[in-house]
Amino acid sequence: MVLSISIIAIISSVLALAGAAYSWWNTRSLNRLKTSFFAGKSGVDLENLIFTLYEELKGLRAEHTVLERDLTLLQNKHGFSTQKVGLVRFNPFDDGGGNFSFTLALLDAHDTGVVITSMHGRQQSRIYAKKIQAGKSETELTEEEQQAILTANQKTKALQEY
Repeated sequence: MVLSISIIAIISSVLALAGAAYSWWNTRSLNRLKTSFFAGKSGVDLENLIFTLYEELKGLRAEHTVLERDLTLLQNKHGFSTQKVGLVRFNPFDDGGGNFSFTLALLDAHDTGVVITSMHGRQQSRIYAKKIQAGKSETELTEEEQQAILTANQKTKALQEY
């Protein structure tokens, strides 16, 4: 009986040794596979490359957030810049002289701005400026000034459709 227990112990030891050798062999093979996989063709360590790319991605995300904020600020300010321009040339006097007079409308996205009218004649030249607030003026607009505002708005609509 003691002999059979000794034989069982020896067989168990041999099987345990074989299992340990098999595990060592598989671990060695996996380590070689991991080394070749993470080293890549050029010998670059893939783990370090992934970490570097992750850090760059974090930096790009932060930069993207800043750019989005700046773009929003620019879009808000852009609404108050001159976006609509309308020009009408005309002859205000019956004594000839050609179409040297003009009305120029300069408006922002909210139809606020200025209308400048230059009236040129043989003896004199006059320039008038009228403030425009939300498409309306405190003073009465001439037909040419109204046409310049209309032209500015029509050009903008044509650009938006394009």
